This record gives sequence, structure tokens and C-alpha cells, in this order.
Amino acid sequence: MIRLFCSVLGFWFFMVVMGCKPALSPDNPSTPQSGPQPLMEVSGPIGDPVGTWSTRDENGQPFDLVLFENGQAVSTWVKGPMGAKGERGFWRKTDQGVMVLFEDGWTDQLILTNNAIMHQGFAPGASLTDSPKNAATAEKSSPDTSVFTGVWRLNREPDGTYLYIILQANGTAFSTINGLTEGRWELTGGTAKATWPDGWVDVIERVDGSWQKRSWVGGETETPADLTQATRVGETRFNLTP
Repeated sequence: MIRLFCSVLGFWFFMVVMGCKPALSPDNPSTPQSGPQPLMEVSGPIGDPVGTWSTRDENGQPFDLVLFENGQAVSTWVKGPMGAKGERGFWRKTDQGVMVLFEDGWTDQLILTNNAIMHQGFAPGASLTDSPKNAATAEKSSPDTSVFTGVWRLNREPDGTYLYIILQANGTAFSTINGLTEGRWELTGGTAKATWPDGWVDVIERVDGSWQKRSWVGGETETPADLTQATRVGETRFNLTP
């Protein structure tokens, strides 16, 4: 069950030292390393952090941090207990860059060094004055891609829960179907088109100021098999039904 957040809970999280997922060593991003990583020299704050930041976990697999203007954040990391439902938290600017506090007790940081913007991960209970457990470079996605990256809540399932999908900036898609199903997505005419191994296609698009999802199997038809509202998690306050 995903914990539903409100602004008050966001301030509570900022009072606790938290952390994020393991990532790659900045010195050798192709080879994961365990154990604490050295502290980095910070050269200044990050200008505009709102948007999608792509980095990698301890196995070299990409995931994204999506930072919204309302101070909320989601992660497209799917290896945690919530899978394709993603992670939820809050972010704020600091003197060193950006701090993201997630409900699982991890803290993410984005910091500007002399050479690049780096992602750092601190385990639950760690102090930000300690060396981070891991670090990897972070790159900001283009605005066109960033509009669709993140976690989406789609149609309601027969058991009363909802279908969720994750769209990562690298074009990978994940669905809560069968626990965790991997597919691909692409930008097509201002929409996000996700294709799945079972032949289903989902298109997320903006219609009359709201998000909607069209689905079909095989070739596209004028009448989709499914047409429902879509909600981008984090775009509004965390008050969604799981």
C-alpha cells in the first residue's frame, strides 16, 4: 500500500535524515562499488532543479528523479517493494544543491561539482555529513521528454486497485501488470506511446487540459478498447487511492 502524503507530512520528513537507492561510483560509472564513497567538492547551488534527472543504481540500471514545482518528487526506481508504483517524497533546495527525501527512509542529493552534476545516496539513519554510500552522474532530460517521465496512475482494476505505469527518460516503461512488466515508450506527436510484450498499446495524451489514456491491442482503431483518465503522480498533492 502506498503511503499517501500531504504537505504536513512533507515537513515531517524534512526533520528526519533519510536517503535513496544505491548508485554507481562517479570514478568508474561502469563498475558498481559498495561501501561509502568519498565526499565531493561542491562548487555551488543548482539553478532550476524542476524536471527529470536521470542517474543509475548499483547495478548500472537507469532510473529518474522527477522534481515538481510543488515541492513533491517521485522516483522511477522499480526495484523497491512498490515496483512500478514508484517512490514518493519531497524535495527542497539547499546550499549544496537539492535534497530529496523519500518515504522509504533514503535521502537523494543532487550537487553541482566542478565537472558535473552528481547524484548521491545516503542510507536510512545516515548523516549528510557522512560520506555517501554511492554516487553517479545525473543528467537533466529535455522538457519534451520530462513532461511524460515519472509514475502514472491509469485505469481501475477489477479488484479495486489501479494500474500504474512508469515511463523512464531512456524509453523504458514498466507496468504493474503481472507484478512487473517491462515495455518501451516513445514520444509520438506530443503523446507518450507505450508498447507491451502482450501486444497492448497505451497512449497518454493531454485532452482539454486533462490527461487521458487510450489503449488497444494490435493496430490502432478509431474506438480504443479502453479510454480512461490518467493521473501523473506528484503533479498534484499525494492524495491518490492506491
